[in-house]
Amino acid sequence: MLESCTAREWVQMWADQYPSDDESEYEHLVSNYTRPSSEYFVRIGKWKDRAETENRWRPNVASVAYKTWMVAAEKLPRCPPEDSLVQFLEDWSNRKAAYNFRNGNMQERRFGLSRATTLLHFISGGKYPIFDSRVRTALTRLCSPPPAADATPGNYVKVYCPLITKLAIDCGVENEPRTLDKALFSYGSSKSWSYNIPPDL
Repeated sequence: MLESCTAREWVQMWADQYPSDDESEYEHLVSNYTRPSSEYFVRIGKWKDRAETENRWRPNVASVAYKTWMVAAEKLPRCPPEDSLVQFLEDWSNRKAAYNFRNGNMQERRFGLSRATTLLHFISGGKYPIFDSRVRTALTRLCSPPPAADATPGNYVKVYCPLITKLAIDCGVENEPRTLDKALFSYGSSKSWSYNIPPDL
């Protein structure tokens, strides 16, 4: 990482490292939130869980929350009012689905906060950030002291959303939230990151 750069240069450098292969699908999803359909929610699920092939987009695939995404495709959830955000995220992140695998094992899997915030992100037209382990790692690396808040729906709303908003302002991308999304994803994913954070962050 550069030893000397501005916050704007920092965010752009890391945003440029984001994989570009899914950006057209992202743009389609975030721009069509006012016209949700069953297929819309299926596409969100495929995007989030990287189910590029039909062989992956089916029940009983360990890394794909197929059954709960299909519940969303049936219910067509809309963006909740601000005072119901925590309730919305608790509802969706705690939803469980049983998965039966070929070896005879059955497991119940939670939808989780990462997927719940992805759902919220798209049905809000990108207003609320996606919050996964990479974003949390990025914020831990950037903040001094790092946020100690657990990854819960309540802390997402009360701690992490305001923190990400402040970071967007500090980086000069408050009107370009996707740039910060991509930068946090890349920075939190990188094994070659540096403590040389720009002095204006």
